[in-house]
Amino acid sequence: MQKLTRSKAIKKLDAVFSEYIRLRDSDENGIVTCPLCWTRIKRKNAQNMHFITRGCYLYRYDEINCHAGCMRCNVFLNGNYIVYTRRMQKTFGIEKVDEMIKNKATVFKISTPKLLEMIDEYGEKVDKLKSLYIKE
Repeated sequence: MQKLTRSKAIKKLDAVFSEYIRLRDSDENGIVTCPLCWTRIKRKNAQNMHFITRGCYLYRYDEINCHAGCMRCNVFLNGNYIVYTRRMQKTFGIEKVDEMIKNKATVFKISTPKLLEMIDEYGEKVDKLKSLYIKE
């Protein structure tokens, strides 16, 4: 087995984590409802949105920080940040959101072995969710 470089491990983890988020946030018919604008889209067209941008490794793979949503909110509206902030506050509380915003500048590095462990962990979660209701 070829050893993954750090950059390839990050890329692979990004892909499997994104797939997990889109599966987690879809219904049994493969439909995601954007949590910001309520548009319903097919899971394969959904995006993994990050409340705190993915450049912050402290929250890049944080399940609370990530949600499946539409391209319009994620890309064209630059994360629809005001609506996203209100949604996060309502769901997780103002204190948690304030903590995340305060900590977003924290320098945080995930070790390569931990990245590989997370690839396996989220791969298993993806497989489990797929076994429950993938009808594609």
